[in-house]
Amino acid sequence: MTEIDDVLKVINQLNKYLKGYYVLGGSWVLYFYRFKYPNFKYALRTLDVDFVFSLYAKSKKIKFNLQGILEELGFFPETMGTVTGYSYATFKGENIDIEFIIEEPAGYKSKILKLENLNIDATPLPFVSDLLEDIIYVNVEGIEIPLPSPERFHIHKWIVAQRRQSYVKKQNDLIQGLEVLKVCNANKIQELTQNLKGKRRKLYKKSKEEIKELELY
Repeated sequence: MTEIDDVLKVINQLNKYLKGYYVLGGSWVLYFYRFKYPNFKYALRTLDVDFVFSLYAKSKKIKFNLQGILEELGFFPETMGTVTGYSYATFKGENIDIEFIIEEPAGYKSKILKLENLNIDATPLPFVSDLLEDIIYVNVEGIEIPLPSPERFHIHKWIVAQRRQSYVKKQNDLIQGLEVLKVCNANKIQELTQNLKGKRRKLYKKSKEEIKELELY
């Protein structure tokens, strides 16, 4: 599958500079779990892929032309005007889009955050820092793919589901969060959910209640 080969090439380059400072996000996480959990299978329903960066990635003292690498692979920036300038956070390919996301700095309200050391932009979003708290790696064709642990991914999905304005996207998050429970460590889930605070606790609890109402959990 050519699309996966392209994603692997991007990951291979990022690992040289930013290993430990980013993970994959979205449906691709569920796809790549099969390489660590052979009995877990999830069909990709979208070919769009998210890269989620830690804020530390922005401050890392490197000079890496990620935009140039992407353009060599046939991905070109989708420029979107914002009140603070133009965003180069999404790159469109023939069959897939690549989007860059970064944890939202406290008090930051802009829709873009420039990563000058990578020559790209990223979209700041709340709660994505949770995905970087516990990174696991799966080996695919000799390349280490960084993924959030299933437990962190599950919790994140059920938190962000309640912030979705689209009913379809909300349902997708709820179902994905439920699916990944199949490979989660029950004790770890219990510990993490018991330690949730504030908005995270409230949003997660609401998703859990909705799943029970659908008699899926």
